[in-house]
Amino acid sequence: MTRQEACAHLFGTLGDNIDVEARGFTEESLAQFLLAKEADLVLDATHPFAVRITLIAHKVCARLHVPYVRYERPDWPAPPGTHLVDSFAQAAARLPDLGHRVMLTIGAKQLKHFTHLHDRLTLFARILPSPISLAQALKEGFTREKVLCLRPPFSLEFNKALFREYQVDVLVTKASGYEGGVVEKVTAAQDLGMQVMMIRRPVLADLASVSSLEDAVALCRRLTFV
Repeated sequence: MTRQEACAHLFGTLGDNIDVEARGFTEESLAQFLLAKEADLVLDATHPFAVRITLIAHKVCARLHVPYVRYERPDWPAPPGTHLVDSFAQAAARLPDLGHRVMLTIGAKQLKHFTHLHDRLTLFARILPSPISLAQALKEGFTREKVLCLRPPFSLEFNKALFREYQVDVLVTKASGYEGGVVEKVTAAQDLGMQVMMIRRPVLADLASVSSLEDAVALCRRLTFV
């Protein structure tokens, strides 16, 4: 099930009156938004690496006494041979030992951790095709020919063809789970004999979560007595 299909399934289960608002939130703006909308519950289905907004949402909900449910997409156990690290900084520190031509598939915001390696390695960044993402990559020293602006999903064969075309020997990715396309990336890289480095998910020990859409819907219904 793709992310779009999962969202459609989830929203369709909860009801038909859906308003979509795409923007970022601070603690105060989220509180104002929830009060203005008279929210009965918050379902946090943000990216596993979106720690900032998750912590904000949990804190605001506790302050406003609004029930909070966190859905975290299922993780995917990295196969043998994967180099696992706990942070982007650790990944950058270990990267020179793994190869020379590197494909970074970690999002434009995190490219800053690898800027100091431009003189030592050949770095390619695969990012979303948005002006903001491109501007971030260029700011961190990636020239346009080293930036691949592409929109997922990507198949196993597409990943293989891309890695071959750019002759990369190392893939750096995040533990974004099945829905994040990590399976196709890692499998393609290992089939080609590449080194794979994966950044583990941040651990939010104090925040409980559910990892299936069915459980998320059931908990939302239980908390709102629907």
